[in-house]
Amino acid sequence: MKLKIKEAGEKTVYRGLEKVDQILILGWGLIGDLFIRIPLIEALRDRFPEAEITVVVDPVCVAILENHPACDHIIPFCRDKYPLMKYLKRYVSQVMQLRRQHFDLCVNLYYGGSSVLISQLANARMRVCFDHTPALCRANNLMVPRPSFCDNWTLDLARMLVPLGIPLDTIRRGTSFYCSSASSVFAENFLVENSSSLIGINLGAGADEKRWPVDRFVELAIKINREHRLKPLVFTNPGMEQLADEFIASYTRYGDATHAPLMSIDQVAGLMLYCDYVVTGDTALMHLAFGLKRPTLALFTCTRPETVEPEDVPHASCFVAGKDDTDICGNPMGTVDIPLDEAYRQFCHLIRSAKNTAVSG
Repeated sequence: MKLKIKEAGEKTVYRGLEKVDQILILGWGLIGDLFIRIPLIEALRDRFPEAEITVVVDPVCVAILENHPACDHIIPFCRDKYPLMKYLKRYVSQVMQLRRQHFDLCVNLYYGGSSVLISQLANARMRVCFDHTPALCRANNLMVPRPSFCDNWTLDLARMLVPLGIPLDTIRRGTSFYCSSASSVFAENFLVENSSSLIGINLGAGADEKRWPVDRFVELAIKINREHRLKPLVFTNPGMEQLADEFIASYTRYGDATHAPLMSIDQVAGLMLYCDYVVTGDTALMHLAFGLKRPTLALFTCTRPETVEPEDVPHASCFVAGKDDTDICGNPMGTVDIPLDEAYRQFCHLIRSAKNTAVSG
């Protein structure tokens, strides 16, 4: 049954929002996907301050939200279909868990794959999503036209919240991460012998073709240390441990660097808070740095920066348009062929931006 509406000036107000006690948010996706959705979760908390908010995520993303004050419950919902019988048993159990909570509102921020059926089976009284497929139209009773996603992705996703009485101009471009007290203690102990100002270095970026070469990271770090006296703190990406090892082996011929071994994202965040600046080619740790409000130099070797750039943290973007691939909007995608001089120029811009922010703040 589709919800009735009433007009109030230029706003469309949906009946049934007067009493929302239980909210379900479907937030599957990669770590970066969840980070750009966090402002929407915060906006729902502000709009419905007394409601309990439950967020369904892939297991790898639980740590992104487990300390976030806007979330009351985080449910890891594994979508791995193998082995099949184990998947079916787990699927039924997890769906029944959701149905027992009698949600008033389900917001499907994933809007694809299994989320369509889950939003139906969870049986929330109000179900909001985009309307670009027949399956979504059948599953939901409160729908919004799907945007182009040619602009900032957080604001495009936020269009889904407008019918709930959440104006687009109240949604910030940025994200948040909250460290645990344990990660703060860990970082303090890990860096107990360090007396230098630190620059976080993160070398990973998924596929090989998306990674800025390690030797350029090393050259950039040497130049930054020479000019700004910042010691590298090198983070390790899962499955790409060799990149950090290669960096340390090359850089230590020049000077001292600290190697952070593979650790939880909460521990990474604890260490990152000690960094004056962060340089990363990995979108997951880029968003983590944004969430921690660390001045960040982001190397966009594939995606375009304007879709995810925040408004609430000093940052600089390195982007060189490629000649072959374009995105869904027809804009050139990036290339790993970012000159060292351009990366350093953007880092100097970042330093000026961070100092101006500190003065104005």
